[in-house]
Amino acid sequence: MDLSQLLLNLGLNVASNAIYDIVRLALRRSPEVTHDSLQKELAAFLRVDGADIKAETIITFLAQRGDIVITGSRIYATEKIEMGSAPGTKFVFGDNSSSSTAKSSIQAGHGAFIQGQGGAKIVQNSDGSISFYT
Repeated sequence: MDLSQLLLNLGLNVASNAIYDIVRLALRRSPEVTHDSLQKELAAFLRVDGADIKAETIITFLAQRGDIVITGSRIYATEKIEMGSAPGTKFVFGDNSSSSTAKSSIQAGHGAFIQGQGGAKIVQNSDGSISFYT
């Protein structure tokens, strides 16, 4: 079975370099990799690239079971935006991305990144302040 067919069988109909890399590495480790083990590996990684994400009030990105990487994206919520990580995970925000509320904005230019891991969190609060937690 080729890689494209394998991804379709997993319910993935988008071509992503990150997904291909994860599957390729899993196949190198074990050519007899199972459907379930691939699903677990893919579930541990979310990449948001080139997206426009808008919400009326609050947006929360929480890397709880795996990593979240946000690049080339614009995020907007009127009141509050949270980006956080749980123990053993990380969030990465940057590379031409912006995160804006009605009262605050975080801009990360080309090649610039903000990363939080192991429980770290950034919150753009409704009063316009930005909080950092470790």
